[in-house]
Amino acid sequence: MRFCRILILLAAAVSVYAQDFRATLSGQVVDSTGAAIPGATVKAVNVNTNEAKEVKTSSEGAYTIPYLDPGVYNIEVSATGFQLLRRETITLEVAAKLNLPLQLTVGQMSQEVTVVGQQELIETNTADRGLVFDPIKTQEYPLNGRQAYMLMALTPGVVFTQEQFGASGFSGTRGWDVNSNFKINGARTGENLFLLNGAPISNKDGAFQVAPNIEAIQEFKVMTNTYDASFGRFGGGVVNTTLKSGGNAWHGDLFEFFRNRVLDANTFQNNVQGLPKGFHNQHQFGGVAGGPVRKNKDFVFGSFEGWQEVVPFLPWGVRFH
Repeated sequence: MRFCRILILLAAAVSVYAQDFRATLSGQVVDSTGAAIPGATVKAVNVNTNEAKEVKTSSEGAYTIPYLDPGVYNIEVSATGFQLLRRETITLEVAAKLNLPLQLTVGQMSQEVTVVGQQELIETNTADRGLVFDPIKTQEYPLNGRQAYMLMALTPGVVFTQEQFGASGFSGTRGWDVNSNFKINGARTGENLFLLNGAPISNKDGAFQVAPNIEAIQEFKVMTNTYDASFGRFGGGVVNTTLKSGGNAWHGDLFEFFRNRVLDANTFQNNVQGLPKGFHNQHQFGGVAGGPVRKNKDFVFGSFEGWQEVVPFLPWGVRFH
């Protein structure tokens, strides 16, 4: 198995690729005059895992490399009678369909041309619209309870509609809360689809069944207009999430977020009635780790998140793992 992704809350891996989280790279290979170059070799190399996929261009110089995990890639293009071309640090986001035209220069294959960056910012291969939340957005934005999907409200066309919260403390913001009260593109709540690594994680009411640990999320895309037929049957939008994976170097981190009555402000209702702050103690903790089992071959990634809380209206602690 090329990748092994392990999430404590995910009991089994489900392969459902009709709604794919992986990216597709396509384009045309031409010479300096714009003429197509058939039979050229185009190779995409994942910088993190060194996994490589390559294809040959068609008689029109066209190429397509599907099923690329989101991440950063180096592209190599070679053809007889032309210099080797390298395009470095090409970023592929979740469910992206990137059009990347490539131009070769006449010369010996021993000669090399390296181009860094210069990636087009607009996808021309798809009419899908939406907003991608990368690891920086998901981990660095202030987020009460670290519930990743509450960031959806920052996407144009998305509204969180819940107005009343229950006595149990359900808020829709905590990592283990689930909620279907999102309207996308004006559709009714429950008309949305949530995917995790391509597998559906939402029920018939459109509520997600699991919200991954933020530290384990590679990125997720809120697709507000899904013209692709693979995302049919839903009147709202699609939230397409992909998890991190292990790479050729070991990496990981630990986290602990806490709140208590010393740090918390008193509620408005208590202040009006002259009441003191109630007792509150909350800990949210965990970590992630990933790395190689065999470099360039097998990788492992694991995630854990725990929750312990004592709330003012409940005399005992609420523990969630």
